Amino acid sequence: NINGDVAGDVICAGQSININGKVGGNLRVAGNTINFNGQVARNGIIIGATTVTAASSTIGWDLLILGNIFELRGDVGRDLFGSAGKVNVAGQVGKNLNLNFGSKNNNDKPLVIAGTAKINGDVKYKSDKDAALDSGAVIKGEVIHNFPIVPTKKSNLSNLGWWWVKLISIFSALIIGLVLISFWRAQLIKITDLMLAKIGPSFGWGILALLLTPLIIIILLITIIGIPLSLILLALWLVVMYTSKVLTGILVGRSLVNNYWPKQKNSLILAMIIGIVITYLIFSLPIIGPFMSLLAMLWGLGGILLALKNK
Repeated sequence: NINGDVAGDVICAGQSININGKVGGNLRVAGNTINFNGQVARNGIIIGATTVTAASSTIGWDLLILGNIFELRGDVGRDLFGSAGKVNVAGQVGKNLNLNFGSKNNNDKPLVIAGTAKINGDVKYKSDKDAALDSGAVIKGEVIHNFPIVPTKKSNLSNLGWWWVKLISIFSALIIGLVLISFWRAQLIKITDLMLAKIGPSFGWGILALLLTPLIIIILLITIIGIPLSLILLALWLVVMYTSKVLTGILVGRSLVNNYWPKQKNSLILAMIIGIVITYLIFSLPIIGPFMSLLAMLWGLGGILLALKNK
């Protein structure tokens, strides 16, 4: 919970997040349930399964949303954009609304604009279903409904190629996991234990690293003397981001083995195989897959940084 005022940026992650104070900088949050009843001076990034912004809430500039359900009751100073399963707009958007609902959305009305809504620009949305627009809503621009491109029926060869790519990604992750277990077993157990014990801080550090590392790389590239270091940092960053999802898979596997096969709880290889196969199959699902992959990467990335911090 954040109930006081923050002069700078707010970056946090957790299962349930409640923000009631004023934020003088930017807001970047990720969680399962997010309730926002504050005032942000600049931009907002909200990644959550269910997010509700109160009527008194304000985002000074732009707001990016990613998740399943999002409800805007407050105000956004400029653009509201992103991707979600369902969005309800009852507040005010200073400029444009631009949302993507995917091609396989189970909601009959993925976009609902209530009679209290006021949008000072265009409403653009991509969905295979129509939006529900209340006659009392004020939309000063155009309403543009873009339909997703419907893929043609795949041939057996195309389906085989898709599954082949997925199998390669799973086997690659299994090989990385086997290498990690072979050389860093103790450290691996320590990191995954830390990820489970400190879920919120892990996500927070993961978001921080995801946002700051590219900025540091760009700054180093600007200086001639920093180019070699920036390339090394870029390579290391890519390796760590890939490995972080493997760590999350191992953590999921350890949890499943401990709960359902307690006699095998010391078998890290079994946990790794079960966890990676399950998580990577989830990553392959439409719409929710990329979102879960991002969360897994943030969780694992934050766990690595926490382990280094506590070393």
